[in-house]
Amino acid sequence: MEQVAYNRSYDEHEDLINSVYRAFQDRCQELPDETRTKRRLRHLVLLTIKDHTSSHAERFVLYHFFSDFFKAVESDDQAALAVLKQIIRDEKNY
Repeated sequence: MEQVAYNRSYDEHEDLINSVYRAFQDRCQELPDETRTKRRLRHLVLLTIKDHTSSHAERFVLYHFFSDFFKAVESDDQAALAVLKQIIRDEKNY
């Protein structure tokens, strides 16, 4: 499996990532379980990012973070997930 590399540029964007992740999580709660497909979740992330950011620089960071996050979940890369979960301050297992 492909290892997800932790991007140190996330360090100064933790609050932004955390707030957008929480908004994404809230939107996910509204989806019925049977419609939570990988494609639907990725689309929901894009919509959430668009709704909660105003600059291309913010969106760029968020796109990369969520890309790394989904890759880590799909490949069950626990080391990468541990680092990414520290950023979003989440203790939930994926």
